[in-house]
Amino acid sequence: MISEILVTPQAVAWLPWAVQYFFYIGSAYGAALLLWLALRGGERYSVTLVHSLALVLLISAIVGPLALTADLHQPGRAWHFFAYLTPGSWMSRGALLLPIFSALAVVTAWLCLRPALLTTTVRGARFWRCLALGQWQISPTALRRCALLTLLSGASIALYTGSEVWVLAARPLWHQWMLPWLWLCSAPLASVGLGLLIAGLLGQRLTAGDGRLLRLTLWISALSSLILLALWLYWPLASVTQVGRHFMRFQAWPTLSLLAMTLLAATWLLRLRWLLAILTLASAAALRWLTLIDVQRVARYDAGIYPYSVPADSEGWLGIAAMAGLWICLAALLTELIETRSDAAER
Repeated sequence: MISEILVTPQAVAWLPWAVQYFFYIGSAYGAALLLWLALRGGERYSVTLVHSLALVLLISAIVGPLALTADLHQPGRAWHFFAYLTPGSWMSRGALLLPIFSALAVVTAWLCLRPALLTTTVRGARFWRCLALGQWQISPTALRRCALLTLLSGASIALYTGSEVWVLAARPLWHQWMLPWLWLCSAPLASVGLGLLIAGLLGQRLTAGDGRLLRLTLWISALSSLILLALWLYWPLASVTQVGRHFMRFQAWPTLSLLAMTLLAATWLLRLRWLLAILTLASAAALRWLTLIDVQRVARYDAGIYPYSVPADSEGWLGIAAMAGLWICLAALLTELIETRSDAAER
């Protein structure tokens, strides 16, 4: 009696480009949340923190959509989403929501960085000051409202990115209510990690108030991610084979370990800034790799686990290095333009 049908292993449809998109766009809307909180806090948080979060928001909102266009296999196909709108498709809805968020992110970050552009002394300062578009000032209330609008737009991105995967009932591991919440709760991990890197490039120390905000963010984000990931892994799913469940739980151990180490290291955030930046970025990236790539290795109809190795070309390591290099290049360029001075002078 034949109890199993063996088929040819299937190649993954969602490539590492998708992991990069979810990582960078998650760090963008996570930074939007932290930036709004920092602006609401006023004097409690330093200008260094505001500049760092604004730069994370700006750079990730640019790099993330670029990774998405590469994930379409043919970047020139992106216009099809606008020419042939499908209201019932979350991807089609995302084609409308993503440009709005990116535009708001750029505007909000620019408003936060304008004072620094006006006072920059780097080579070609006259040209860079022109980017400020004049000597006018924006009120703190208007800036907070703009940041809030960006945050709400970021919430729509979190909704669409989670829903476009959750609706795929053909993969039971994706069709679980925990998954969109898991990506949402883990997004600030990447935001904090990238923000710590930017603060280091700016050459400025974070204050005790900054540390409290970032520490609380990491505790909430890492703990909620641990709980949701455990629920996602051990939630009873009869449609997933025993081999598939064991495989995913085994693959999850590095991610669980990184989240636990992040939770513990957050206590010494200001002293272990560089280590914590690495831990948070690794945690956010590993979680998205686990939930996007490793899930596709679990066979839907036959037995066993599909093999997969990351290629060295643009669909693998080269593409990952390219996006990371672009992010670092933009960060290095923009931190050279932004001279964070004392809080009193900047405010």
